[in-house]
Amino acid sequence: MNQSGKKCQRDLDALAYFFQNPPHLPGIKCKIAELSDLPALLHMERYCFNPFLAFGRRRWRYLIAKSSCSTILLFQQETLVAYLCLLPHRGWQGLEIRSLAVHWLHRQKGLGRWLMHLSQSLAQQWHLKSLYLSVDCENTAARTLYQQSGLQTSAKLADYYGMDRHGLRMRLDFRD
Repeated sequence: MNQSGKKCQRDLDALAYFFQNPPHLPGIKCKIAELSDLPALLHMERYCFNPFLAFGRRRWRYLIAKSSCSTILLFQQETLVAYLCLLPHRGWQGLEIRSLAVHWLHRQKGLGRWLMHLSQSLAQQWHLKSLYLSVDCENTAARTLYQQSGLQTSAKLADYYGMDRHGLRMRLDFRD
């Protein structure tokens, strides 16, 4: 199967998970990101991340159209409320969470936890050995979510998010 075919299959796997295990919120719809979703993604990035760190139009365009990333979007009444961008690394045999965001009006409702379950399920389904991500040391809500999902700190990333803004590499290893 070529790279494009593998990405299509991964996208289908993500949608299948949604239909088998929907979030416990009324009216949530799931789709795979397309270029037409760029305005909604950019709008959400501005609300959720430091503008110097947020993914811009060019990066999102690349991630959606050309990379092997799968970006899963959750909508409620036509409004993007959460997304998850996953990048499988065959060489490292791991799945990287490139970005995960939940709109501030929809936090503490289980969407972040649901996206973490989705990530873990897909990593195991795709026979990857680990799930990992980077997080700002100051983002205690995200760190707590990741720790509750079983990820552990594997490295400290000095100045990763800018001068004196350190990050953590967090990782969850799966047993064979």
